[in-house]
Amino acid sequence: MNPLYTSALGAMLWAAAAPAGPLHDASKNGDVEGTKRLLDQGLDVAEPDSAGEPPLLLASLAGHPGVVAVLLERGVDIEIRNKGGLTALHAAAYGGNLDVVKLLVAKGAAVNDSKNFYKMTPLHAAAEEGHADVVAFLLANKADIEAKERNGYTPLTQAGWREHWDAADLLLKAGATCQDAALVGPWLYTECTKRK
Repeated sequence: MNPLYTSALGAMLWAAAAPAGPLHDASKNGDVEGTKRLLDQGLDVAEPDSAGEPPLLLASLAGHPGVVAVLLERGVDIEIRNKGGLTALHAAAYGGNLDVVKLLVAKGAAVNDSKNFYKMTPLHAAAEEGHADVVAFLLANKADIEAKERNGYTPLTQAGWREHWDAADLLLKAGATCQDAALVGPWLYTECTKRK
């Protein structure tokens, strides 16, 4: 496992204790009617909270497709990013929220987006957290199984470090290759190759 990567990603995605405004709270809590009311009052659909998280990412991470749909209907850019450059699809994949992932992909979210601080894709996020159902859906929607984040690690390596073998096995069946032992270490390389 690469704890520096995972803890940094988690911190970048969510600063749960960060002060938030009413729209951020409604989005995070899944309050569809409250979200509509606040937007009707003129609150900015794209305004980030003090941690740099826009309402769309908060709703996506928390798994609220109803709020996500409202925010998209009200004109928020589906590719809006937090201060680390992550999108709502990254957040939904990281949170394991398959319904939100499906909604975002159906609305045109970029499955292979890696324009962020980590250069990670949504598949990296889902694999790292062991969300096999999200991994399977992203693979079915042409996610790049060999994409490398900024340290050169693939989604398979991320799943392996965290010992999420259900997700790793899906990636292997889809044709993912085990990364070299010099990069990932002998333990992970051995575990990966024996599952091939």
